[in-house]
Amino acid sequence: MSAAKSIERCTRFEYALSAYVDGELDPDHAVDLESHLVQCPPCFEQVKMLRSLRASLKRTRPPACPNALRARVAAAVAHEHARGAAREAAQSFEARPRLIHKGYAAALAVAAGVVFMVGVTRQRAAAPASEAAKGPAKVEVDAARAESVELLLDDLVTQHAQPLPPETTDPEDLPRFDPFVGVPVRRPEFQSMPVNFMGARVHTMRHRRAALLQYVVRGNHRVTVYLFNSRAVPVQKAQPILQPRVVRERPVYVGKINGYSVVAAEHSGVGYALASDLGDDLSTQLVLAAMQ
Repeated sequence: MSAAKSIERCTRFEYALSAYVDGELDPDHAVDLESHLVQCPPCFEQVKMLRSLRASLKRTRPPACPNALRARVAAAVAHEHARGAAREAAQSFEARPRLIHKGYAAALAVAAGVVFMVGVTRQRAAAPASEAAKGPAKVEVDAARAESVELLLDDLVTQHAQPLPPETTDPEDLPRFDPFVGVPVRRPEFQSMPVNFMGARVHTMRHRRAALLQYVVRGNHRVTVYLFNSRAVPVQKAQPILQPRVVRERPVYVGKINGYSVVAAEHSGVGYALASDLGDDLSTQLVLAAMQ
């Protein structure tokens, strides 16, 4: 490609870089832009710079006041209010022409002590409450991860049923996918099985990306494989959509989605999800061979 054509292509995609980094670019344009980024180091560096800038801005958020400190301040304020109320009550009694009975003074002291103890009790209760608040947050994170696995599997089956043309048919191009997917992307050899590599592309799913690899097995059976970051999309969350098995001392998850055999597994931070019209046993063998 000439320098003039390269500049023209960069200019055409330049307007979309910011929207792409913010996750606001529609999927069709995102696919076109990612195809350009694979071949254009300057634009790829600009995307990295935009992401770093946004990450640094997020880190500048002022720290929030700890819940324990809020509780201590609230207890101190309550104690001071109680002392002030007791002092005002004592002064009003002293203003009278008769002396204060000792019983009244004792009652005021007890009231002040009760208010103080209430403040201290609230302070002590604040810490367990803040710890308990972590429980719902963890539940939300787990639910989001389970949803991401469900979306990935549904998307895998859709792409297998209605495949798009590959971006490349050269397996030597696969390492260029690494920055987009977040894990090393290498062509599974499937060992001695008769498998033909048909091509690959980087596929965008909402805020996640996977490497989509296409194969033909035994002459006419299509196989679609996703390679993805299993730390961001934990394979273990595939239950109950897929059922767990242990094959060759490795945990795998197997099931049917829309009539297709689907198998998922993980190895060294790389997730593997496979869809085919083959049987579950052969699909499982293909996934295990891919992880070798």
